[in-house]
Amino acid sequence: MEIKDVLEKNLKDKALSSALEIVDYLTEKGLVPIKEWATGFRFVKNEKSPCLMVINNGNWFLCDVPVVSEPEWGSLSNDLKAFIVANIKICNVHQGNPCGCGSEPGTTKTIFGKEYNNVCTSEIQFFNFTPAVLDKIKELIEWWLINIGN
Repeated sequence: MEIKDVLEKNLKDKALSSALEIVDYLTEKGLVPIKEWATGFRFVKNEKSPCLMVINNGNWFLCDVPVVSEPEWGSLSNDLKAFIVANIKICNVHQGNPCGCGSEPGTTKTIFGKEYNNVCTSEIQFFNFTPAVLDKIKELIEWWLINIGN
């Protein structure tokens, strides 16, 4: 599988093992990784996508979780909503370097009824893949498969 080759070429240790774990999980759920650029893969099922995996500088993250545009998100548990809100990506300039999302300084977006300023183009981004975060992402993907991905 092409995505695993890219992961193995660009990641090491825990970053590699956690990325492989989520790729295996997503593909087992019927999501197909489609290469969008050299190190970016969109996972797709029934022409819909819950996420994009980006591999960059020895790290990886998931983004493009469609929380703003999908009316079905109202049925999420408060726990999952809090998890999503905790991972809203705000554009910023750090030590003179722009965020890198291409939309600096970001835009104002309403997520779960609350307005956020300077939100990146990819509003939700999941980093820091501890076992607890991976479990929450899996729970979110399960919810997406049942409510949106059919």
